[in-house]
Amino acid sequence: MKKNQKRRLNIAMVCDPIGEYKAGSIVSTLRFGKILKERGHNVIFIGARTDKHKEHNHHHGVKTYRFRSVPIPKSGGWYTAFPTVKELKKVFQEEKIEVVHIILPMTAGVIAIKAARELGIKVVAHSHSQPENIFPDAPKFIQPALFYIWNTYLAWVYRKAESLIYPSDLAYSLLDKLSRKGQPSTIISNGINLEEYKVKSLGDFNERYGIPDGKIKLLYVGRLMPEKSVDTLIKALPHIIEKHKNVHLMLVGGGYQRQKLEKMAQTLGLAKHVTFLGMVSDEDKVLAYNAGDIFILPSLAELEGMVVLEAIACGKPIIISDAKMSASRFFVNGNGFLFKTEDHQHLAEQVSKLIADEELRKKLGMASLEMSKKYDIQHSVDMLEEVYYSSTEK
Repeated sequence: MKKNQKRRLNIAMVCDPIGEYKAGSIVSTLRFGKILKERGHNVIFIGARTDKHKEHNHHHGVKTYRFRSVPIPKSGGWYTAFPTVKELKKVFQEEKIEVVHIILPMTAGVIAIKAARELGIKVVAHSHSQPENIFPDAPKFIQPALFYIWNTYLAWVYRKAESLIYPSDLAYSLLDKLSRKGQPSTIISNGINLEEYKVKSLGDFNERYGIPDGKIKLLYVGRLMPEKSVDTLIKALPHIIEKHKNVHLMLVGGGYQRQKLEKMAQTLGLAKHVTFLGMVSDEDKVLAYNAGDIFILPSLAELEGMVVLEAIACGKPIIISDAKMSASRFFVNGNGFLFKTEDHQHLAEQVSKLIADEELRKKLGMASLEMSKKYDIQHSVDMLEEVYYSSTEK
């Protein structure tokens, strides 16, 4: 294996919405692809053609093949691609692809599996999908049926792969029962680049975004979508401010619920206490983590929670929802608190504990920094290479 690990591989990573969309699965694909390329592998992305990306191009330095696509409503910029089997076979042959890595079980992934199968190329599939993320607006009474249909579809897709990858133990426990008997699977964290996400000075960050000085800053990073339960955080803020006047909330990210959440903040009289930063650059996202004093994730569903990894790498105490379908709750281990899912009053109580105790914030932040060392993305890529090599040897 040591000898094989040095062998250069030709890898196709299939992720429809490669582009400006910031979901964890896309960010993970970009990060893994970049590092794999730096290690000498030939990496290509297969993605969707969009208004911003109309032709084949390079994304983050990786050659990207883009195909006709359609936007998904209320997704905040998500596209699903529709290449043909013939088109993908041509790409795979020209690039001498040895491994096709399916990031998302969408149309491009299904078509890529068929193309790979016809060419005898090995397929690795990644678990990056929860029905809670797919059907957040569906009426409660119909969700069980939709979840069953989605999981049945996932099983149909995943069983076509040589090997499966899960980002967390929770993802494994939820989806491994869908795999075929004897199908190899590996748990690989999305990881975090500790050279990029770290404690650093803010520069003019607060000034550029109008963040007030002298405040305890609460931070949320992520999509403004129903399953993220950001409304729980906004509802908690009046209870927090009642006890602690010197508090400001920063919300980083975009999504179709932004207008609704802004209106909620105004209705609750919180306009001067909340800043919606919107989508920010990768550099400013690191600064946002450093600007915040307490990181909060009220999300209802996470297969890992890359924003939590980013927050702990920047030395922040964390407060996480104890939602059953969120693996992020397992990051709380001597570095923060859990709160009852969708319970804004309990969230306010947990936040207030940290606001009132600066020494406790520092102590928990140091614990986060220490924890982050276990999630170095270089280790994750080591494991990913192992999966690739073992799959191609079969």
